[in-house]
Amino acid sequence: MKEKKKYLDILRIIAIFMVFHFHLVIILERQGLLFGFKNGDWGCVGTTLFFLISGNCLARNYGEKLDIKGFYIKRWLAIFPAFYLCYLLVFFGHRVILQNHVLAGVEPWRMIFTVLGIDNYLNFVGIRNGALVGEWYTAIILGIYLLFPLLQFLYRKSKLLGSVLIFGLYGLNLIFVWGPFPDDAHLITGVGMFWLGMMIYHLQERLEKLPWYLWVSVLIAAILLFCVELPGPQLLRKNLMALCIFIIIMRLGVFLKRENPVISFLSKIEYGIYLCHHAVLYVVQSFFLKLFEEVTPIPYYILSLVATLLFATVLTYLTRWMVKLFSGKKAKGGNVVC
Repeated sequence: MKEKKKYLDILRIIAIFMVFHFHLVIILERQGLLFGFKNGDWGCVGTTLFFLISGNCLARNYGEKLDIKGFYIKRWLAIFPAFYLCYLLVFFGHRVILQNHVLAGVEPWRMIFTVLGIDNYLNFVGIRNGALVGEWYTAIILGIYLLFPLLQFLYRKSKLLGSVLIFGLYGLNLIFVWGPFPDDAHLITGVGMFWLGMMIYHLQERLEKLPWYLWVSVLIAAILLFCVELPGPQLLRKNLMALCIFIIIMRLGVFLKRENPVISFLSKIEYGIYLCHHAVLYVVQSFFLKLFEEVTPIPYYILSLVATLLFATVLTYLTRWMVKLFSGKKAKGGNVVC
């Protein structure tokens, strides 16, 4: 396993708080800098960063040799124990205690979608289920993990052929609407950004030593994307913003010499934040509406952020303890993208 890069932790934190703030302002029904920029929303930029990070990490950890069985076991341990535990905590805390409405009109057999981790994604096709935690991203990253042995084989044997195939499909996805899924929540988009993350890993030495004039060019591109509405498919513009952010932080990351405890801690609980933040936001919203009959933005933000961080911390360390207790394996970090 290769040396861990500190800038990946920073990117992970940036991505999860982009998603957190995006969902928060949606609930508040407000626009502004926390929602998006001239060429798109921060939610898509955050999930794109996650795909880039995941591709980068897995190329780093499994670039030479892949034990398929061990890989799938590690991925299962990285995703599902925390997912199931978070679901149980939210289910009993929200549905049973607060709502006193266990199934909310959903047939019990549909819980199989939750067990498989695809419940949120099926909302796009109108299939009612018991989705409570996480987002559509879980289903897409699971699909990518299933495909990873093939992607790794293709990358090792023919980077050019793989790039033409994957980016060709990505290009078609920019032009055509394939099914009911939004273009940014499509498996093709996820695979394309994941593949790009793999490519970034293999170019990391060049990107980490990027000449200042090229780095400034990337920075200017990010500023233009932020300030000026550009032509072309919006998905491409959002993905380009994520790529610019990745390269900017990657270049700055080479100056990080010491371990920062705050960055390290937030990176460890990132997956917990992803799993619980939506449920926490709605519970805190209900709390405000019951007590004050309205949601005041700043107190709502502070309380939601603190509650999310506390929930994610408990979830992360409780999951690690349970995995170690029942399997004898230590759950590393508890994040879904690496």
